[in-house]
Amino acid sequence: MVQEACDRIASLIGTKEIPLDQEESSLPGFRRHLIGNFFLALVAISHQTSPRGRPPLQGTIGGLLRRGWDYLFARLEEAAHRDPILLTPERWAHLSTDDVRQLFHDPELGDRLTNPELRAELLRELGFKMMAQGWSFADQFYHYCNGRVAAGNPNLLKVLSRFRAYEDPVRKKSYFFLALMRNSGLWHYVDHEALGPPVDYHEVRGHLRLGTVRITDPELLEKVRTGRSVTAQEDVAVRRAVHDAIMEISNRSGLTNPSQLHYLFWNLFRSICTREAPQCFALKPDCTLPDRYMHLVDNPGGRQCPFSSLCPSAGSPNPIWEHVFETDYY
Repeated sequence: MVQEACDRIASLIGTKEIPLDQEESSLPGFRRHLIGNFFLALVAISHQTSPRGRPPLQGTIGGLLRRGWDYLFARLEEAAHRDPILLTPERWAHLSTDDVRQLFHDPELGDRLTNPELRAELLRELGFKMMAQGWSFADQFYHYCNGRVAAGNPNLLKVLSRFRAYEDPVRKKSYFFLALMRNSGLWHYVDHEALGPPVDYHEVRGHLRLGTVRITDPELLEKVRTGRSVTAQEDVAVRRAVHDAIMEISNRSGLTNPSQLHYLFWNLFRSICTREAPQCFALKPDCTLPDRYMHLVDNPGGRQCPFSSLCPSAGSPNPIWEHVFETDYY
């Protein structure tokens, strides 16, 4: 984490109206207990939707082209409306690879979901372990832990880490799931300050470019620059540095909500600060930034990244990418 860069970004954010952390859909028509299960299952398999060297996960749903998380969300929402049993541990425990592949198949683009075998395995393990504990709904975790994120024993982070899909030491999926439950108005935490930002590869790439995180180890930097795979320890170190930078910016900006700041960074980085062609000074007409963030990119001279005046990588012909690490954590 680079303190000076974090301070500059925090000062800018402190002058802006930052949208609330929320999803594009509020899952209308689903009962409360099924919304929890919806998020628990979906976050469990939400990783590597824009793999290097392969087409990104995307497809058309309801006449709209959706990518990555948005596609996963909309496709599962559509399927669960038809068959609510899809949102139960009993169903997860018996999902096959082909079930998962078909669930996220797009009629036009085909099968873009990578490694459906592993995703099916993660869901089966989630289902079997929940049944073994006598749990049918995610809400039961919340009551079992008395609404504690990290304090006391049991707490939600420890309970989630029992599942293979949620054992990441940097807790990307755990933080994401807990934020979704809070942002949906379903759960409220007694130690809400313990809810950190879920860090994924878009945020790693963006913060390396912003300079809020700097890789000082020459060997690790060379790995990142050349696209060589890093070790598990290096992966954790980089993501923890990004986590700490987001926490610092959240506190210094006055926002004091890491999840809200995560949504800001995540939406900007995945829509604007893309791997191959970041839109630093001019957004493309087909930019996928959600409408609620558009006021941040509007300038008298046209739409551009809100961080372009502070970003040392803005306009660079060869901006750094995120590190390479094969994982299902993010």
